[in-house]
Amino acid sequence: MSQANPSTYLESKVMTASPAKLHLMLIEGGLRFCLKAQKDLEENNEGYANDAMMRALDIIGEMLVGVRGGQSDINQKLCDLYQFLFYTLTSAYVNTDAVKLADVIRILEFERETWQLACERAHADDSSEPPAEHKKPAKTPVIAPHVAQATTPTQGLSFEA
Repeated sequence: MSQANPSTYLESKVMTASPAKLHLMLIEGGLRFCLKAQKDLEENNEGYANDAMMRALDIIGEMLVGVRGGQSDINQKLCDLYQFLFYTLTSAYVNTDAVKLADVIRILEFERETWQLACERAHADDSSEPPAEHKKPAKTPVIAPHVAQATTPTQGLSFEA
């Protein structure tokens, strides 16, 4: 029995995941690297701990970018939380501060639990189909090409979307 390439599996998992599941995967990745950094600090492997914290900072930065553009109240609160995590983890990295790293881990664990529940609820909502008489007719997606052909051969192509 052959094993599939792990990177192919991860790529497939990412490509088929919902936005909430992708966010959960980022949280889990950030938490995994923070826990690794904590273990490395306990073992006095500061170089490895710094590498793990940098990876966690990259992930938290991605989480921040993911919520920064929204104007809703929840987006603003998440943006504030992720900015706090980024700042605190940066401080832990610069000062080799295990206490600040532990604070980040505690918050990420809480975030993971929250997003796990959100994903479970979303999955439960998706799997419960309404009766046929209550279903809304499916809308046909409107496909708007990004490159429109010109009406006359002398005009060329239009790159307006």
